[in-house]
Amino acid sequence: MKIVLTQLTLFIALISILKVNGQNPFILTKSEAQEDLDWLRFSLEYTHPRLYKYEDKNIVDNRFDSAFNSINNNISGLDFLSLVSKLNASVNCGHLYTIPQFELRKEVMEKKVMPFYIKLVGNDFFVFNDCSDDNTIQNGTKLIKINGKSTKEIYESMLSGIATDGFIKTRKRRLIERYFYNSFHGFDLYYHLHVDRSTTFEIEYETNKKGKTKKLTKKGISYEQRKKRLSLKYNIDQDAWFKKPSPQFEIVEDKNYAILTINRSFFDERIDPAYDSLLQNAFKELKEKEISNLIIDLRNNEGGSEHQQMELISYLYSQPFKLYQNFYQSHIDFRPLKEVILERDTAQLLFNNDDEYMRKLTGDLWINNYKFSKNLQLQAPKENCFQGKLYVLINGNTFSSGSDMAANIRKTTDAVFIGEESGGTFEGPTGGISIVVQLPHSKIMVRISPNIHIGYKYQKHPIGRGVIPDYKIDYTIEDLLNENDLEIEKALEMILN
Repeated sequence: MKIVLTQLTLFIALISILKVNGQNPFILTKSEAQEDLDWLRFSLEYTHPRLYKYEDKNIVDNRFDSAFNSINNNISGLDFLSLVSKLNASVNCGHLYTIPQFELRKEVMEKKVMPFYIKLVGNDFFVFNDCSDDNTIQNGTKLIKINGKSTKEIYESMLSGIATDGFIKTRKRRLIERYFYNSFHGFDLYYHLHVDRSTTFEIEYETNKKGKTKKLTKKGISYEQRKKRLSLKYNIDQDAWFKKPSPQFEIVEDKNYAILTINRSFFDERIDPAYDSLLQNAFKELKEKEISNLIIDLRNNEGGSEHQQMELISYLYSQPFKLYQNFYQSHIDFRPLKEVILERDTAQLLFNNDDEYMRKLTGDLWINNYKFSKNLQLQAPKENCFQGKLYVLINGNTFSSGSDMAANIRKTTDAVFIGEESGGTFEGPTGGISIVVQLPHSKIMVRISPNIHIGYKYQKHPIGRGVIPDYKIDYTIEDLLNENDLEIEKALEMILN
């Protein structure tokens, strides 16, 4: 009885805190939360083709059983979102997204956040662009604690709730530094879900005097306040990644090199040049001017277009090439998910297979029966295929088809890779189509890919790892303060020396 009363007291206290902060907390009853967990478990077991890739079924089953049994009473929506996020992250699939909707999304998006931005060096947190009224923390200040918790403890708590591919840590680190897609990514969300939900933040940080620390308290502000202040005070656009044209091409003729930057692989007609024609003109110019060094910058390219991926490879590899050796799918009949499925006509949950484009291997795995997709067909190389030396820049945000692009360059050329491990697995991603379900009571949207893409020209590689750079780059806080670009510097050093 004492334990039950203690849980009830804590639950009432949580509600009181949220009401004081002007929020009406979203609450699930025990039965609602457990029913949502049942649907999550069934959806993953039925749909995800790599659910047991990194851990055997007994471990996965025990994890779900433990989560189900941990719900002994009513649970706040945020606590449930934290639980679901951790369960999904444990699958080790970066294409498995956990996205709050409706009331829960409003609660997430209206929270108060720290009035500054965080960057990682090693496992340490550093403050940048203090947007509070007093601007008391200088750029590059190292944090020691937030609300009494060490930054090491905070970092470890966050990692368990971030869904990324395989055993790749670089992607988790880059997502911690993220400040867009705020409802399902980024430092603010991870901190709020897995660490602390206060609206004020007691900061302990290092001063300029070695070994000395200082404390102060910062009031939380809204996402929009911080974003506006970032622009007004520092002339920095938080959404700059979306507004930088992709691709971009530059030749430095007197030093015999060029840079092709592909920071995004989805086309935005408002700002992006025509991809195919830009590549056609770029590689023609490289040949005509006899440029023998090419830097391809794939940092922060999170994928999207398989066509862009294939088009680039055809200018780099002088032999016929295709993106995938095989294409697998967990099912072609998704009618068992009819009650919870979104973004798909429920009358068409049984995929048409009249021409037998998919062939059943087992009860829960199908394989392409013939080359129904262009991505499974050999494509000829382009006329102006590049024959010089390649340098490819990658980081943890080189993901999905962006990471696949890096893996294909690794398999087909002698390119030098510079940066950090790419964010997607070398052997081929999930991705492609999504089966989107919405848990009935919490309304949490879960995007699940039923596909496995096996890359062409298989090479032995550690399972669950991305492209490993030949030259690993580690930034110091001084590098960040000086806005050094170490990957470009390394590539130019190799070219010019």
